Amino acid sequence: MQNRKGHQIVYFDREGRGNLPEVIRVIKQKLKSREELRNLKLIVFTKEGEGALMAYQYLGEYDIKIIAVTFPVRFSAKQKDGTEIRPQIPPKLKKFFDGVEIKVIAPATLPLDTIAGLEGHNQQVKLVRDTIAIFGGGFAGCIQAVLAACDLGEVELGEPVIAMSGDCAAIITASTTSKFLTKDGISINEIFCKPRTLTIARPAPAPKPMVIEQQSEISNVKTIRGESKP
Repeated sequence: MQNRKGHQIVYFDREGRGNLPEVIRVIKQKLKSREELRNLKLIVFTKEGEGALMAYQYLGEYDIKIIAVTFPVRFSAKQKDGTEIRPQIPPKLKKFFDGVEIKVIAPATLPLDTIAGLEGHNQQVKLVRDTIAIFGGGFAGCIQAVLAACDLGEVELGEPVIAMSGDCAAIITASTTSKFLTKDGISINEIFCKPRTLTIARPAPAPKPMVIEQQSEISNVKTIRGESKP
């Protein structure tokens, strides 16, 4: 008796939101070829609503229920140049989502956020985040989005959903944050697409400069710190 099914995983060369159109394309292809996926909810971890909007535009023919999970209202982050950003879904787009029945979730905190003053807790949370990052930074967003949706009752405990971010997508069994790591907790069932090279979560270290030993071609004498030795 055969107990396996082959499903293709699409790999991207880099991490990042630049892969978003391809993520949508992969999900559309899966929905087209696999009817059983069309009843699953689509949980979109989105910075400013772009992913949820693109999902609505290109996946609408399958009438899939879309839930957009974004950053907390008070969330802020610093970019490499030091400028501070506060990612939020613009009010106009939020109003559009309301009109087409796309649920928008902006939790007070993300499930794997740290809590000021609870160092022991924060160390454990960091360990969990770092562990998830071996799949790529986008997976941390997907998992937190599913946890947040389940915490707020938009997804049932144990319900399979499709989760996506800007560079990955997967079928995930939902869980609440409180049950996250239990036997009834979250699980990644099938990966649709992900980055092959982790250019953000696990960037490759800069190559070390090569040390070249210079040797005279005439006298066959090695030069070390300015001294000549036979």
